[in-house]
Amino acid sequence: MDLRVTGAGEDVTVPAGTTAVIGADSAATIKVARPGISRRHAVVKYDGSHWVVQDASSRNGTFHNGARIQSLDIKGPTTILLGHPGEGAEIVLTPVTTATKQTPKSTAPTAVSPPPPPPAKTAAASQRTRVAPATQATTPGNTDPRLDDLIVSLNDTVKSIKGLTWSVWAMIAVTAVLALLTLFVGIVGS
Repeated sequence: MDLRVTGAGEDVTVPAGTTAVIGADSAATIKVARPGISRRHAVVKYDGSHWVVQDASSRNGTFHNGARIQSLDIKGPTTILLGHPGEGAEIVLTPVTTATKQTPKSTAPTAVSPPPPPPAKTAAASQRTRVAPATQATTPGNTDPRLDDLIVSLNDTVKSIKGLTWSVWAMIAVTAVLALLTLFVGIVGS
C-alpha cells in the first residue's frame, strides 16, 4: 500500500517500504519552505500493516485535530498541520492501494493502443505531481528533469521570501508600537 502525501504545492506518492521526510530541508521528500518548519519536521513510514507519521523532534510540533502528536497511525485520509495547531502548513496523508494489472489469458495477439496524449497544462494547475523518491514524468516541451527541480526550488524560495517578508513587517509594526509607547510614557512621566 502506497501513501499519497499532498501539501506545500506538491503531490507525492510514497511507495510502501520507504520512508518519506517532510520539512524545510532541500533533500526532504515534501519540501515545506515556511517559517516555523524544521528541516526534518515529520517522517512517514510503512510499518508492515499501515502507515505511521511521526514528529521528528521538530521545534514547533506536528498537530492532528488541534492536538500535538509524536506518532499517529494513518488508516484513512489524515490531515496534519506542521508548526502550529491552527495555522500550520497543511499536509494530507492518504493511503492508496496499488492496482495490479491483470494480463489477458488469451493467446490471440492484441492490438496495442497508442498512449493517451499528455494533459494540457493550465494556469489553474497550482500543484506539482511527482512520484517519490526521484521518479517524475517530464512535461511536454521540457525534457530536462533538472529544470523541473530548479523551478520547484525557485517557487519554494519565493514562498519562503513571502513568508519572511510578512514576518519582517510584523516586527516593524511591533517596533513602531514599542517606540510610540516609550514616547508616550516619556511625555506622561515628565
